[in-house]
Amino acid sequence: MRTSTSITQNEIDAYTQFAAENKIIADGDVGVKNANILCDPIIDQAADITPQTLSLSFSQVKSQLKFKSVANLKAENLATKLSPPEVEAYRNWAARQSRWIGLDGSEEGFENCASLLGWMRGNPVTEHNLDLALGNIINNPQFGRVHFKPAPKQDRSIVGGLINHARTHRDEPKSSEPQVEYRNGRRNHASEVQPKPQANKSEPAVDSWKQIVDLRMCQWTTHGQQAILQAEYDRGIATGKSWREIGAALGQIVKGWERGR
Repeated sequence: MRTSTSITQNEIDAYTQFAAENKIIADGDVGVKNANILCDPIIDQAADITPQTLSLSFSQVKSQLKFKSVANLKAENLATKLSPPEVEAYRNWAARQSRWIGLDGSEEGFENCASLLGWMRGNPVTEHNLDLALGNIINNPQFGRVHFKPAPKQDRSIVGGLINHARTHRDEPKSSEPQVEYRNGRRNHASEVQPKPQANKSEPAVDSWKQIVDLRMCQWTTHGQQAILQAEYDRGIATGKSWREIGAALGQIVKGWERGR
């Protein structure tokens, strides 16, 4: 028989420890579902939640539970080694990344955390080092995988502060009034369909900074230089920078090489 009509702290502690020992997800919506699946049968039988009753219920509902993945366990293991300032640095850095998938309970979020912290290899976790880690991982997949939210579609109806008529132009509606070819026995020339003059089609607007970026990416042909430019390009795309910002960053790199000739 249950010794309390509500869930006690001892029962919460027993479940928390059991979930950790058996790698059961205990956080987020999935964690709530797991707790209900495992503990409801115990409560329905009017028993207390203890290690013994949890083990018995676990053997019956194991197939319905969600367990921590390899990436989840790796991320947790690495995160537990961080100092409070390092945890704060990671949170501040992640908050600045517009498309970064953080620790939201998803597999992508765990892989991101595991890849970044794994790259550190004992180095202090600072916002600067996290920037370096992201660039290296993007350019060298052997260091791990990173995931980003889809980039928002750009509104091209306004380009350079001007209306992009190539996107906003619409044909005028045709008149629905019927045309009579003959009127009073005579040909109604007004009914003859006259071909409309072809309007000059405006060329699609081109983002000049995008062209500059493309030119920068093709200027240097050595593998080392291509890798450096590609890493900077990928990091700019990943962090949601504009073509202007990416082009300026690539330009600084190229200028440095030109001065070193």
